[in-house]
Amino acid sequence: MAFQARLYHHPTLVSTMDEARALATTQAVPEGAVVQADQQTSGRGRFGNTWTSPLGNLYMTLVLRPRVATTLCAQLSFVVAVALADTLKALGVPATNTKLKWPNDVLIDGRKIAGILLEMQSGQKDVPDFLLAGIGVNVVAPPEAGIGIASFASHVDVAQVRTQLVADIAHWYDIWQEQGFAHVRTRWLENAYGVGQPVTARMADKSAQGVFEGIDADGNLIMREASGQARIINSAAVHFAPAPS
Repeated sequence: MAFQARLYHHPTLVSTMDEARALATTQAVPEGAVVQADQQTSGRGRFGNTWTSPLGNLYMTLVLRPRVATTLCAQLSFVVAVALADTLKALGVPATNTKLKWPNDVLIDGRKIAGILLEMQSGQKDVPDFLLAGIGVNVVAPPEAGIGIASFASHVDVAQVRTQLVADIAHWYDIWQEQGFAHVRTRWLENAYGVGQPVTARMADKSAQGVFEGIDADGNLIMREASGQARIINSAAVHFAPAPS
C-alpha cells in the first residue's frame, strides 16, 4: 500500500510532532501525510530531551493509522529504523558504517545521524486512532557529537532524504502490517549496535547492568545480567560501555 503523498511544509515550527498531532486530531489527513519544518524551535526526543534543529537537516513527522493492536505499535520504531538504514544506503552512506541502536537511534561510525520518536493516540481503544513517527536526520548540520549524510554524499539535499525515506518506510510498514514483526526484527538485528557489549539501562526509578544480547519477538531489549539471568526491558535509556580497543 502506497502512502497518500501529502506534504505540509513549514519554514519554522515549534515542533513537527505538535503540528502533526493537531492535523491528525482535527482533520482527516491521509495515512502517510508528512509534516516537515526547516527549523524547529522546540524539537524533542524521547523522555522530553531537546532535539536541536538548525537549518540544513530533515525534521519531519509522519502520520500513520496502523491496523494493529496498540500493544504492538512500539514496534514501529524498528520499522522506521530499518527504513532509515535503507535510505542511508540508497543515498550513498556505506551500509557497513550504519548501526541501529535500541530502541530508536541510527548511528554512523558510532555517532548519531538520526533519531525516532513515536507518539500514539488511541482513546483507550484496542487499535490506535493514529500514530505519529517523528524523525530527525542530520544532513548537513549535525550537532558536535553527531554526523551528517553530507560527510558521505555531499550532493544530497533534504528533499531527497525525505522522498527516499518516506518510500522506504512505506515498504517496511507494509511488510510489518502484512507479515508481522519477524522480518523487521531480523533486518534490525543484522545492523544492531552493541550486541555482546556491556550496557546500562536506565529506567524511571532504577537502572540495570548486563550484556546486550539483542531483542525479543516483541522488540524488547534482552540483557544478560552478571548472574546469568536474562532480563527483558521494554523501556529505558541505554548506554553502552566503550568497545575494547
